[in-house]
Formats: sequence, C-alpha cells, structure tokens
Amino acid sequence: MAKIEDLIAQIPDERLRKGIAAEVKALKKTKKFGLVFEEHLPETVRLPKLPVKPGELVALKRESGSHLWRVKSIHKNAALCDRAVEGYPATNETSKEFPVSDLVVVRSFGDPIYPALVPVDRVERGGPDKPWHVLINADNFHALQLLLYCYEGQVDVIYIDPPYNTGARDWKYNNDYVDGNDPWRHSKWLSFMEKRLKLAKRLLKPDGVIVVTIDEHEVQHLGCLLSQLFPNSRRQMVTIVNNGAGVSQGGFYRVEEYAYFCFLGNSKPVPGEDDLLSYEGKLDKTPIWFSMIRYGGINALPSKRRGLVYPIAIDPKTNRIVGCGKTLKQRADDNEVSGHLDGWRPNPKETLNGYPVVWPFRGNGSVSTWQLFPETLMSLAKEGFVRVRPQKNGPGGNQWSISYVKSGNQRKVRSGDIATLGREESDGPLILGKAERNVIPKTVWRRARHDAGKWGSRSIREILGDVSFDYAKSPYALFDTLASLVGNRREALVFDFFGGSGTTLHATVMLNAADGGRRQCVLVTNNEVDEERAKHLLKSGVHPGEKAYEAEGICEAVCWPRCKYAIQGSRDDGTKLEGVYQIKRADGEEIPLKEGFFENIEYFRLEFLDPHHVARGDAFQAVLPILWLMAGCRGKREDSKGSQAWFIPKHAPFAVLIKEKEFRTFREALGKRPDIEWVFLVTDSEENFGLMRRALGRKYQSVQLYKSYLENFRLNTPEALGNGGAA
Repeated sequence: MAKIEDLIAQIPDERLRKGIAAEVKALKKTKKFGLVFEEHLPETVRLPKLPVKPGELVALKRESGSHLWRVKSIHKNAALCDRAVEGYPATNETSKEFPVSDLVVVRSFGDPIYPALVPVDRVERGGPDKPWHVLINADNFHALQLLLYCYEGQVDVIYIDPPYNTGARDWKYNNDYVDGNDPWRHSKWLSFMEKRLKLAKRLLKPDGVIVVTIDEHEVQHLGCLLSQLFPNSRRQMVTIVNNGAGVSQGGFYRVEEYAYFCFLGNSKPVPGEDDLLSYEGKLDKTPIWFSMIRYGGINALPSKRRGLVYPIAIDPKTNRIVGCGKTLKQRADDNEVSGHLDGWRPNPKETLNGYPVVWPFRGNGSVSTWQLFPETLMSLAKEGFVRVRPQKNGPGGNQWSISYVKSGNQRKVRSGDIATLGREESDGPLILGKAERNVIPKTVWRRARHDAGKWGSRSIREILGDVSFDYAKSPYALFDTLASLVGNRREALVFDFFGGSGTTLHATVMLNAADGGRRQCVLVTNNEVDEERAKHLLKSGVHPGEKAYEAEGICEAVCWPRCKYAIQGSRDDGTKLEGVYQIKRADGEEIPLKEGFFENIEYFRLEFLDPHHVARGDAFQAVLPILWLMAGCRGKREDSKGSQAWFIPKHAPFAVLIKEKEFRTFREALGKRPDIEWVFLVTDSEENFGLMRRALGRKYQSVQLYKSYLENFRLNTPEALGNGGAA
C-alpha cells in the first residue's frame, strides 16, 4: 500500500489522484486472514563510502528519514537532483541543487551492491587450534545476505534481541526514529523483522533453534510472525523475570520480558543442573534417595497393584530389612482378605518371624503401595540401594521409613557418575556422593543474576567503566539460554544479528570457559549513535561515515571494546578488569575477570565497493576474508600479497586457484597441505570447474569463483534475497 500511495502522489490530474486515493483508502479497511501488515514498506541504507555520481539515489547527510533525491548531473562539486519517490514521504519539491559534500549515497533494498569485509582489529589468545569468533559492524540485512554464502544451513542457534518498538524512539527505519505517533509503526516493525527472519531461517541447521526476545509491545505480533515463518517448528514462549523491582507505566509493574523459542527438526532443550525457577537455595539438594511408598496416581491403589502391598520386617537392633511377608494378592488368593481392597487395613499386631513390620501407609492412615516388588527390594537392599531410618509417630504407626535409589541413579552409581563413598557399617546402605542435576528449564525463569538492571549495566561498567548503554541484557540470562540449547554441543555455531553491546558473544565465551567448549559466535551489530549524541555531532558538522562520528557508535564505542577487553582480561591502557564471574569452571574454580578468556576474535567492518573503481587485485583482497569465513574461521586470517597463480594461507584450511592454467602445480601444492578442506577455483567456465573438481576428488569442498571477483558475492539480487525479488 505504501508503494501505491507514492505512485498515486505522482498523478498530475488532481481529480483522478483524489479519486484513486479514496478507493485505496477504502481498500485498506478490508482484512485478510492471519497477521495483517504492510509487507512491502520500502527500506533503504546509507552507504557513505560510495562516491556520489549522476543517477545515484542520495540523501542529505544532515537530515534523517527517507527524503531522497536522484542525482541528475554534477557540475563544479554541485549536484543537481530530482525529487525521488523510492522512499517516503513524498515531497512537492521537484529539483534542487546541493553541494556534493552534503550528500550520501543511498541504496534501496533490491539494488545490487558489492560487499567488502574490511579487517579492523583482532585478539588472539586461543592459540592455533581454537576457531575464531567474528564481529561485523554492518546493517544486519546486508550482513545476513553475505553470511548466507558462508553459513547457510550451518548455524546451531540464532539468538536475537531486536528493537521492541515501544514507541519511545528506540529504533530507526530508513535512518529515522520510529515513535508512537507513526501510523506505520507496527507495519514498519513487522516488515523490518520479516525481511531479516526470512534470511535468518536459511542459516539454521535442520535441527537448529532460533530465539527472539521481546516485551509486551509486539509480543502477539511477533508470535504470529514466527508462526508464519516457522510453521513446522515447535514453538514455546519463556517468561524471563529480568527486573525484580518492576517498571510501571501507569498499570501493573512489569518485571519480565519474553523469549520465543522455535525448535526445528529434532532439536530440544538440554537438561542441566537448574530448572531456572525452583528456589535457588535448594539447588544443591538433588535427591538420590526416594521414599519407597507411592503417594499418588492409579498405581497407588491397592486394588490395582496388589503385589506391591506387603509387610517389610525390620530388625530393631540393626535397622535392617530381614524379610517380606505375604502380599495383598497372595492374601486375597488365599481368601484371607474380603471386601473392597482399597479400604483394607492390616492387623496392627502383625509380625514376621517375631520382627516388627512396616506397611505402605500414607499420612492419612490409608494403605498405599510400595515402589518395588519383594524380590527386587531384597536384591537392592543387598547391593546397598535401600536404607531404613527410625522415625517417631510415622503414618499408621510405622516406626521406620524406607527409601531407595531409583533405577536411573543406580546406573550412575554403577558407572561411577555418582561417587560411592562407602557403606554404612560393613554391608549397610551405600554412602553416595552428590548426584548431578538433570532437569529441563521451565517456562518461567527467575534468577537474580538475570536482572538486567543489576547485571546488564554492571557487566558493561566492570569492563568499560562509565559508558552509557541502555537496555543491556544480563550475560547470565544469555549464558543460561545458550546452555539450555547447546550445552551438549561444544562445537556449536551461535549467531546474533542484533548484537548490540556484545552480550551474546560474552555469554558464548563464558559457556566455553565453564565446560571447555569450542563454540563459535558470529555477531553482527550496526554502529548506531544514540539520539542525543547524534544531534550534538550533527550540530558540530560531524556526519555519519566520518571517523569522529563513527567512533561514537555502539559497535565502535561499546560492542568491540567489551568483546576485546573481556577476552583480554584488561583494557587497552593495561588496567586489569576487577571482580569474578557468577559462574564457575567444571572443576568448581572461580573465573576472575582479569584472567580473560582463551579465545580468538576478529573484528570486521562491512563496506560496499564501486565495481567500476576497484582494481582486480583490490577486489580479491575484499573477498578474501569472506573465503576465510566460508572455511570456518579456523586458523589465523592472512592477506594475499602481490600477483600470484594461487593463494594458500599458512594457517587457514583453504586454498584459492587464481590462474586456472596453473591447476597442475596448484594441485601439487595442495598435496603438501593435508589440512586443506576448502578449495576455491577461479574460472568462468562451468565445464573447466567440473573437470578440476573431479580431478581434486571428494577430499575437498570445491567452490567456483568468477574472475570478476565482486560478482561472486553481490548482494540484494533476487538470488541473494532468496524470494524472487527484493523484499
């Protein structure tokens, strides 16, 4: 509808324009089944590195929003521009002249662009055997398209914390803040999310999981959108208490946010030591011994399980089981019992060979059933899996309670997973160590360390000092999220394309430290400058794309320093981080912040190239980091130097044949590098590529590259968008 309205605005005949506008207005009032929103709102991105040329779509650097112009001609550093209607709102201005220095190139989603990953910084502490994490400073829509070349169908978990669309100008659309007065507010948000989620879906493994957090402003809309985009997933919503004090907006105090989990294929939550809801003080009291009496369910009825109702004889001197009496089934078969069995009561004076007995009495005095048959009970008692404890005033007059170890924990004892510390008195019950908890998290999470107000801002202050960043997540909430999804996948690939302050990467390296994992995190965040700071910079004549402006953005000023310092354990000025993490290693040792993490991370900035102004060698340098990503970010990334027939880095497991006529010597060089897994073959001939691939065999993952290097990773094409056209 938004596009139609833009086209209507161009109709010169006023009467016709008003008539069509009225019909469109009536049409907009009709509804369709399902989630209703304007799905094709135009979206643009500013590319300050591209040169302003005739024919380019441009905007004024000093203006926000989508007031766009088309460059008609340039003369003496002045650009004559025509009014453009690709964005909205429309304007009555037809043409105007601007200094070229005041303009920035804009691309609509759907216009082809050519990416370059520009290395910015790196930290190498994990050694050559650990894979590299990646941070990319970019608009996430274009980063998602690029990363599809590298990771399609390979990601274990996607976690995103998108803008919540609260109406408080907390996010931008087309370089303009969206507030509560914007009539397209919800459609903009849904269109924005749909474009990105469609691409993100293609990144996931068949058994991958995507997690999206949200609050009450868009929770229902998001749920419907995820249902449409992931119809075959198993979806659950988890309520996370992230602010115990609560926030009031004139109603109830809100203390929670929501996380939608979409489980694909056979994926499911991973059991752990904490269900994230039970009282925290009881977490270390994992039960191993359970009562022998069955207290509920149909199997607790004597009439249903007559063979599980019998007396157990106890030696009062040793508190040991010495035998079992006749079962209720045997008594009924011998006509010793009559009437309804569920109302039957044993003789309180009954003994067995002179020993007092215990019956399965409930607290109300009624008879229940035991958990074990007599033969099994005696066998387990001999192994030490049954114990007897004296008690006073027990149910039905019982003087002893009987407990046992269930079959699952019996297996853990026999395998050594639960330590055996001895037996009570020679052949008495076993003395057992603690059992590892094995519980699935519940759908309400309440943990003090999930408090964003306390641990979100605190974790950033501990690392960066007094840096202002609103809405930071607690890294421990992310830690528990990842542990519940990839706690059993120590080589997992984790992806977050709303990276913000870098909490997801921080949580990933924390989880690796806790269990010795080698998980990788790919993080994408833009370099947005907060509104007040942006106004100050623009007033001072500093514009987006300029070094002084970009230095104030979230990626440059918050996300990268946080990731870097957390891994280093120190800041760039050499000062050590203080404090300890609220998690421990598997051996129970604390993790001091100053120790950092033994991990590797590389920081890139996504830029866009003018294909007409890029020499071939420069273009190869631009795509070389992309090839490194495709090969799994393993081994230290290297640059290519000079003109050569092929490129085989010293550390990364990939190779590039640049001159196909040198294939034979290239193949010989590959034979000296048994670690190579990926081979990129530069040729415009499908036939030649096939011949070379067959000659190399199945040992390598072979990929064709075109000689026009930028064509290999062109973005915003219908193929890149994966939907037959621009979103």
